Amino acid sequence: MQDDFEPTRQQKDEAALWHVRRAGGSMSVAQEQEFEDWLNTSRSNRLAFDQMRVLWARIEEPARQFSESRRKTAFSMVMSRCSPRRSITALVGIALATVVMIFINPDIVENFRADIVSGQTVVTSIGLPDGSVAHLAANSAVATDFSGGRRNVELLRGQAFFDVVHRNGDAFRVNTQDATVQVVGTRFNVDFLSGHTTVMVEEGAVRVASKTDTGGVLIGPGQQITVADDLLVSSDTVEIQQALAWMKGRLVVQNMRVADLMVRLENYDSSRIVVLGGLADQTISGSFPTTDIAGSLETVADAVGANVMKTSPWLTVLY
Repeated sequence: MQDDFEPTRQQKDEAALWHVRRAGGSMSVAQEQEFEDWLNTSRSNRLAFDQMRVLWARIEEPARQFSESRRKTAFSMVMSRCSPRRSITALVGIALATVVMIFINPDIVENFRADIVSGQTVVTSIGLPDGSVAHLAANSAVATDFSGGRRNVELLRGQAFFDVVHRNGDAFRVNTQDATVQVVGTRFNVDFLSGHTTVMVEEGAVRVASKTDTGGVLIGPGQQITVADDLLVSSDTVEIQQALAWMKGRLVVQNMRVADLMVRLENYDSSRIVVLGGLADQTISGSFPTTDIAGSLETVADAVGANVMKTSPWLTVLY
């Protein structure tokens, strides 16, 4: 039975590494022989490699297509492919393709909801209707509501630095999936890149609330608070210039998971960055330029004892 030869997690990881090496086209004769020996060691190895080839084939083309249009909204992408004369079969194909793209990169859903989506430039500055300014990091998405005297911004994805003007005491609110930040006039940073919200104040004061702590916590210059599992967790006083280094083209991190750092670096590059195996949970500290992603990846790889392989213009693997 096939189940008797089902590959182990280790064999699947090894198959992924072999596929990355072969896709790079730089294997020596000795490495090719080593690969053949590995394949012939067991049927499970060969099955693992066959599964990896099939998986890669399914991912590679949608990833390429999505990378070419990752900044477009779901609506514009679907409308550009549809017309009243398309057959039901074609419409089903488009729907399936859209589902695959959403699986490959869920940004497409947030882009559809957003009013503003930044590109891959280091900082995109947006003037808001009340005179405030939002400085967006690469690949960030925000929705706004300034109707009826409201001053509401929703950070759907990414990172933003807000320079808020005082207006008759009217509150300015920034919402994320798990937090609400309320101010009157101040300068502060909101990071929603790793599935939770971190707020840092440069000037003035803000009140940060979570779903379970609606009263929130008031923080001032140099203070930072993170929302984790709906709990408000205060940090020691932070170095403001380091925290805002992203606005000058660098990411400064301290004991950050490699996988989380890759999420940040990926925003400044056209390809997806995949981290294999236990490497994702290793931590790293340092300063990495966002204007040279290839160089930053090599620096990360050297620091954690890993390798970098760009398998195509649309996919880079750290292993």
